[in-house]
Amino acid sequence: MPDGREVDQTELLGVAKDEERARSLLRALRTLSTGPDPKLREMATGVLRGDLTAEQAFTDPEYTAALFSGADKIRRAGERRTDAEAREAGERFGEWQQVRRTEDEREDQGEGRGTSPSDTDPPATPAQQPAGPWRHSGPGGVGGPGGLGGSRPSGGFGHR
Repeated sequence: MPDGREVDQTELLGVAKDEERARSLLRALRTLSTGPDPKLREMATGVLRGDLTAEQAFTDPEYTAALFSGADKIRRAGERRTDAEAREAGERFGEWQQVRRTEDEREDQGEGRGTSPSDTDPPATPAQQPAGPWRHSGPGGVGGPGGLGGSRPSGGFGHR
């Protein structure tokens, strides 16, 4: 941020409800602040700087439309994914989650302060592309959590 100020996860507890979700929201905002969608970049940067509260951002019609549009793209990409691609993505996601948990534990124990490697995607190995757990080699290069791990119900959001 230009003036160096960035909200911390405690400032996001009002919408996140607990520290783990606040940490996740902070990471998501950091990711969105450098992403391809200009409206989401604007929203995330505003929240990170403290110019906009998370409550304001998540109730603004333009920002929520941009969020839902992105979610819809991810959903459609997940529906086009083959079962083999879904299984592979599920495995990568599981590995990524384990790395994230380990880094979170280190951070919780006070080993890491400030920006930690857990705030970004896991380090890429030669066999991986550095696009994080949602990387997808299918159309548009978009992936998402929908359908990870194999078969999924057709249409809608599945069982609740």
